[in-house]
Amino acid sequence: MNDGRLMLTSYTIRGIELDATGSVSPGWLSRIFEDTRWRAFAKDDFALRGVMDGGVARAGHFEYLAPLTYGDAVEIATWVARVGRTSFDFGHRIVRAADGSTAARARMTVVNLGPKGPAPVDPIVADHVVDELAPPARPWPEGERASPWRRQWTVRPSDQDSFRHVNQARYVDYIDDTRWFAAEAGEAAGLRGPLQGLSIEYIREAHAGEQVEMATWVSGDFTRAYELTRQATGEVLARGQAVGPEV
Repeated sequence: MNDGRLMLTSYTIRGIELDATGSVSPGWLSRIFEDTRWRAFAKDDFALRGVMDGGVARAGHFEYLAPLTYGDAVEIATWVARVGRTSFDFGHRIVRAADGSTAARARMTVVNLGPKGPAPVDPIVADHVVDELAPPARPWPEGERASPWRRQWTVRPSDQDSFRHVNQARYVDYIDDTRWFAAEAGEAAGLRGPLQGLSIEYIREAHAGEQVEMATWVSGDFTRAYELTRQATGEVLARGQAVGPEV
């Protein structure tokens, strides 16, 4: 039941959201969460409808607990998990209706935007924070980058969304693709199998036609780090981490 703060949305997994393993891919889970946030703000009973004008994704942290496949009926919970001065976090949880198991959790950090950039969050938002479990922020691994593996490509027009820059979920796809390519190349930075978690930080926009490069390296026994740069300038566009299975 929706109480104005914790919004519950029913959803059925579609075939288009499955990857080669037959399960919903990390990128599509990110898209589902994004779609759910849009749906929440369209609901008349959402307590924060009309309070916040808009924002831009700054970071995302995901936990993958159980696979989802075609036809699975799920319930997605959405809530405000944290409020800062100019940013706030959304929490998400996907629960499989068949057995009540939690399939995935997410924390999305959003920067509140005003006419001239980041703007203070309305104090009323803090009154709507819900104390529900959401993934903690995963700190960026500082230190030496051991033998990074790199790949380059051109950003496609279809990578962009209605805001005319690469959609936040495509960066998740970029990480998921890079771990596969590195594994196929026999590199130590490759990572096979279902992910347990993924974190990503959005730093600058990328646009169609730009040449980009993603580097990946081993950052732990079961973790890999990723950094996406614009080739022309060397600017960092995004960086993230993936946690693989403990095998």
